[in-house]
Amino acid sequence: MADRPLPILIDTDIGDDIDDALALALALTSPEVDLRAVTTVFGDVATRTRLALKLLAAYGRPDIPVGTGRGAPLMGPPPTHTPNQAIVLEEGEELPEPSGHPADELIRRTAHEAAGRLAIITIGAMTNMALALLREPRLARQARLIVMGGVVGQQLAEWNIRCDPEAARICLESGIPTTLVGLDVTMKCQMGEADVNALAARGTAATALLDAMVGAWSGSADGQRKRKCPILHDPLAVAVAFRPELVTVQQRKVAVETRGEFTRAFTVATQSDKPNASVCLDVDSAAFLRLFMGRILSR
Repeated sequence: MADRPLPILIDTDIGDDIDDALALALALTSPEVDLRAVTTVFGDVATRTRLALKLLAAYGRPDIPVGTGRGAPLMGPPPTHTPNQAIVLEEGEELPEPSGHPADELIRRTAHEAAGRLAIITIGAMTNMALALLREPRLARQARLIVMGGVVGQQLAEWNIRCDPEAARICLESGIPTTLVGLDVTMKCQMGEADVNALAARGTAATALLDAMVGAWSGSADGQRKRKCPILHDPLAVAVAFRPELVTVQQRKVAVETRGEFTRAFTVATQSDKPNASVCLDVDSAAFLRLFMGRILSR
């Protein structure tokens, strides 16, 4: 372990897929990192902020600031659906106040305070990060970026990139040191039924909230969960921040397609003498799952 925990900021669309909440849980139970701030993005950001605040409070960290970000992509209207995990929020419950700084400002402030050591982990649309870079280009020299997004081994548009391809393109062209943790590796990382049951049985305040959020995501009814076990897309991105040996990477020039009629939001990774990203190509999924389960069951 490093002498000093790595300062990180997580930018999240918590509330839809369950992996965002699991990623925050991994960060909060990993002594190798110091979670300095959380920012929310995409759609109903007010609800996402409340979910993040509730999860942080369950882990005894109400001191971590949560900045509400932009709900709409850089181009186009915002989505209007309510995050499925909003059902864990109780009417009138007291939660910590969100940060007085909007997400992009909180990103910039946190990077400045971390004095060049901050790892920014985006696990949703990259809108907030793009706005932060547009408003302060020198941010590209003050932090590094870990992106759960993209795919290089298939021809498809990964969700986080598709939610705001213009923002993703801005970030990848900004010069900020970037690691791309895409579907090529995250699809290999899935909880098993025994893992989900172990989380449900742990019985602490934090794991009880996580289990309730898993239930909301899975569409459970009468104890029967309709979805499969969670795929750990976002937790892997968090783990890569402090355990880079879990993945195999290759330097690539990554571009985001923003104009193609059929290829919009594709991530195109090519060999180049001027790469702009470390692209994850493989993962030790067994080692990662052991790490992940050990951490989230520790609290």
